[in-house]
Amino acid sequence: MGEAMPIGEDDLQAWIDGRLAPSRMQEVEAWMAANPEAAGRYRAMAAELASLRDALRSRHDAPVPARLRIANLQAGRRRARSRQWRQVAAVCAWLALGSGFGWVGHGLWPMPLPGAAPVSGPTRPMVAEAIAAHHVFAADLGRPVEVASRQEDQLLRWLSNRLARPVSAPDLTGQGYRLMGGRLLPGAGGTPAAQLMYQDDAGARLTVYLRADRAAGGETAFRFTDDAAQGIAGFWWVEQGFGYAVLGQGISRPSLLGVAAAVQRQLLTLPSAPAGAPGQSL
Repeated sequence: MGEAMPIGEDDLQAWIDGRLAPSRMQEVEAWMAANPEAAGRYRAMAAELASLRDALRSRHDAPVPARLRIANLQAGRRRARSRQWRQVAAVCAWLALGSGFGWVGHGLWPMPLPGAAPVSGPTRPMVAEAIAAHHVFAADLGRPVEVASRQEDQLLRWLSNRLARPVSAPDLTGQGYRLMGGRLLPGAGGTPAAQLMYQDDAGARLTVYLRADRAAGGETAFRFTDDAAQGIAGFWWVEQGFGYAVLGQGISRPSLLGVAAAVQRQLLTLPSAPAGAPGQSL
């Protein structure tokens, strides 16, 4: 008869787990009898394991939740793949429709203002001034406006006096922008101009520029301008002898158009001031 194998850690762990082979049970029990201190530690570990098993038995014996069953998991994956393919198909369809509408409607852009006539030829000086002013002041972190929005009443009274017509600050909260303030600027030939600045929650800024504009060409529709060198884009128009420009950087064309439409609705409901009305300083 061969010599018995010594008791090792694997045997003791198997005894704790209840996995010890019957052929080794007698040897392990004999070892424990000869080593009562170590046996006490292993018996305590076995008792803790048994207690833990009893505590978790209700969960172990409970049926698998429906959401975790293999068949339901596979069905969920199939539904997810189906949704993804439907989304891809929808995107492709919209791209195809967009291309078609883009060709059919290329002559419909920009949208005209009521009764406005289109302007041909180069960009008006008013637009170049508005772009330059936006480039200088929208990037200014220290003092982007001359008069802050907390003094909005004073700002608008000052601009109205200097431009000789009522000036209001359009409410653009519906488009996600809040008024920061504004300033008075010199336009072509010393014509006073106003710049109002707005900012959204992400820090993107846009400006509304306006001044008297009676240059040749009369009233215009919304016209899109894009200064690629400075990354400034927006819409401008002329109505009732005044030019307006709504400009921004990194703002989508549809968003800029929505802002321009909101500005046009609000500013052009104001009555014009009498020509030659005296200007006053703030």
